[in-house]
Amino acid sequence: MRIIKSLSTRLLFLVIITTLLQSCDSNKLKPTPIDNFIGTWELKGRSMFNGLKIKIEENQNGELIGKVVQLNDNKYVNMFIEINDSWITRVKRSSNFEFKITEKKIGSDLFSLYGLSTSSEFKVEFIDENTIGLSSDGDPIKSSITYSRINLKTHGNILFIP
Repeated sequence: MRIIKSLSTRLLFLVIITTLLQSCDSNKLKPTPIDNFIGTWELKGRSMFNGLKIKIEENQNGELIGKVVQLNDNKYVNMFIEINDSWITRVKRSSNFEFKITEKKIGSDLFSLYGLSTSSEFKVEFIDENTIGLSSDGDPIKSSITYSRINLKTHGNILFIP
């Protein structure tokens, strides 16, 4: 009786461990390379910023920063943002698959005059290799605010955005 009880306890333990290991998302066990951020992205999910295009690249200090490469038609965007302005001032790893992005706020120069915050920080996670989800307090994967990778084509010094 004692042997059967011990054997059933071990079998139950083995079943529980096997179930836990199979239900783990193996993609989240491997670190997402921070270099996956490098590229040109279109903002989606915030009406004021829809269509704004940001190019993320590594600066001389090895930090990832994002600069504006194309504006949208929003009057406030056109009033407060210029091409080549810094938009993403910091990309920082939080875990194997989650990051934090610091975005400069629109009108940040005006906010700084009054001692107000000039940036916003978001939790970020790759939904797929060409889509990043952003969230200030929830799950970035389920967020409607995204960056979508776009492919830019150049011909000489002329930039074509499809």
